[in-house]
Amino acid sequence: MASSLDPRLASLVSFLQGYPTIQYATPNSPKYSTLRATYSLDNPAVPLAIVRPKNAEEVAATVRFARANGIKPVVRSGGNSLFGKSMIQGALIIDMRDIAYININDSKTSATIGGGILFSDLAEVLTKEGLATALGTIPFIGYAGWSTYGGYGPFSAQYGLGCDNILGAKVVNWKGEVVEADTDMLKGIRGAGGAFGPIVELTIKLYPLMNILAGMIIYDSTDIVVTAQNFNSGYQKLSTEGLPPALSAQQLVMNSPHGKVFACAFIWGSDDFEIGQVYLAKIAALGNVVMNNVGPNTVAGYLQFLKTLVPPNAYGSIETISIRELNSEAIAVITRNIEKMPSITGASFIMHELRGPSAAPTSESIFGAREPHMVLEIIKTVVEQTDLKWTEDWADTFISELRKMDPGNILPSTYISITPPGSNSFENIFGSNYGTLLEMKRKHDPQGVFDLAQPEVNSLK
Repeated sequence: MASSLDPRLASLVSFLQGYPTIQYATPNSPKYSTLRATYSLDNPAVPLAIVRPKNAEEVAATVRFARANGIKPVVRSGGNSLFGKSMIQGALIIDMRDIAYININDSKTSATIGGGILFSDLAEVLTKEGLATALGTIPFIGYAGWSTYGGYGPFSAQYGLGCDNILGAKVVNWKGEVVEADTDMLKGIRGAGGAFGPIVELTIKLYPLMNILAGMIIYDSTDIVVTAQNFNSGYQKLSTEGLPPALSAQQLVMNSPHGKVFACAFIWGSDDFEIGQVYLAKIAALGNVVMNNVGPNTVAGYLQFLKTLVPPNAYGSIETISIRELNSEAIAVITRNIEKMPSITGASFIMHELRGPSAAPTSESIFGAREPHMVLEIIKTVVEQTDLKWTEDWADTFISELRKMDPGNILPSTYISITPPGSNSFENIFGSNYGTLLEMKRKHDPQGVFDLAQPEVNSLK
């Protein structure tokens, strides 16, 4: 822990006297615990200090200070990394949450947004304008981190991944200058996030969308193995017939007050509710429904509903693997392990599907997984720390069995945002784009100022 005598802290305090609008906290400050709070409860890291700039120039000044004093900066927005990437020991944390503006262009086809904007705030503004964009489902996640590292979500089949909806970006470079990302850097940002510096602004695509059909379908889970088998077999048949881009039917297993349940988070992202009701009926028919609250809603309203299902913080982490097909072997492994899932709040299993425009190669992004696939998310989080080993043991067995499946059905790439450090190589994650990423890193961060953004991609190696 840095002490009050640490010369770096003394220099920081002196520097901040020239920027009175930057809120900050050192580990000894009364407001430190409030500013430091993140989703992860078991990250013991004590940063040098936390600064909360109000605009891009204050971020740039902070980066210049950090570079001049040999201090590594780390960006935090939503603060939801389960691997401690937004709160690192001894680093200078740049908290972006006060840079949260949203400016919609006159044609309502794009918006410039601050680098600290959260899903919920973005959705609220867009909903009022009858607009939408590619978005995830947990309201308190930061948009910039989510989108620039890939950005799976319920609108992926319709609008594409979050990274494919980025039109432009402003970044603070390694010299501490605010720059417009050129074509080369923008390609890197679409997949490698903040590896080249704090992203202080994004320009993103917008789409007209006023209302959606959305909600949760819960199936009879008395025999959860049979329920999951029937759902997946039926869903595969529907998928073979062809699914409309507006449909998102995300399966999940979670613990409810009534026990472990198999559910489907349903979204129909179109104002054409007549066709939406047809697909709602098809998805509901994949099992014996015990609850169905799907109905007319807005994106903002649905995010607020989902907020009630997610604890604001937790202990634990996550495991992931991506597969090409939900074949009989995969279904057998999944159903066997969801049956064993501990009955503990936080432990869950979620599946993301990538189909549509982003499931094809593109030269405009270095995101690696460019083919249709499923992302399996094994969430081993708990509210009570004493329950952690139980969920960890379950998740370890689950991921081990998944990795032993037919290698031909397993993507080398995994979703970087939920990939535990060290569990997959960046050569696998970025695939043929890995060499390009290294070249970009050396070009745009030659002194390794931002190496803590993704320590696996170090420009000085």
